[in-house]
Amino acid sequence: MAALVETHRRARRACRDDRGGTRGNGEEARPDGRSPKSVLGKAGLILSAFGDGDLSLSLTELTARTGVAKATVHRLCQDLVACELLERDGSHYRLGLLLYAIGLRAPRQRTLRHATRPLLENLAQALDSPVSLSVPNGSDLLCIDNAGRHRNRAGATVGGRLLQLHSTAPGKLTLALLPDQYPLARPAPRMRRMTARTLTADRLPVELLRIQEQDYATDFEEHRLGYSAVAVPVRGPHDGAYLGALSVVAATARHNLPRTLTALRTASEAVTTRLAVIEAYRAEP
Repeated sequence: MAALVETHRRARRACRDDRGGTRGNGEEARPDGRSPKSVLGKAGLILSAFGDGDLSLSLTELTARTGVAKATVHRLCQDLVACELLERDGSHYRLGLLLYAIGLRAPRQRTLRHATRPLLENLAQALDSPVSLSVPNGSDLLCIDNAGRHRNRAGATVGGRLLQLHSTAPGKLTLALLPDQYPLARPAPRMRRMTARTLTADRLPVELLRIQEQDYATDFEEHRLGYSAVAVPVRGPHDGAYLGALSVVAATARHNLPRTLTALRTASEAVTTRLAVIEAYRAEP
């Protein structure tokens, strides 16, 4: 699912620079007034219209979400079904498995997930809490893997979901460690108050400086009441570059920061070591 969503995000970005035209006379336009001109741009809008909780969408729903003319949406959906990028579900459409298969071939994601997967399982079992791996993806943060099926599963981040940057531990960690890629001005318009404890725009810079100094981020009911989280960076084996975030979420009542932080840092170091081994193995003649 994570790979599928990343594929959609790439399609959406392809559309952003493929816009033009005017409304009226039957010409398709997005709700925000921007009209993709090419067939690929419109197909990208259709694929990107599916949200996290959408198992399938009707033609009417796709038309409303994309702003593309209904006849055009219908024609493109038929083409996408023929290409196995969409599947028919009665009068509805759902995403095709081919998208998932294509996304799995992304080399960076595949390598990092391979190095992290067994550690995620062990960490989730040791802490009795859901654990997630999230990676920067353009101007977003994408959860690409998660482990743990526990009593506080309701607070977990599901694989394939985009994370809020300003209210989650992985999001704030990413803002702090990649300031050039994620300038403060970018998340500010989207800084919706998730709870009464969500940081405001004037408090966020101070929080990011603190995160840079301590090399980890916390979320004490800033994203969801009753749940707290901790995130640490996963770094590259040679240059120490920030690759993503390992995070744990737990019910606030049973949240143990020192224990969780120690376990996360140990796992993160192990991921870096495994990445080095993988790179060395691939470099062998």
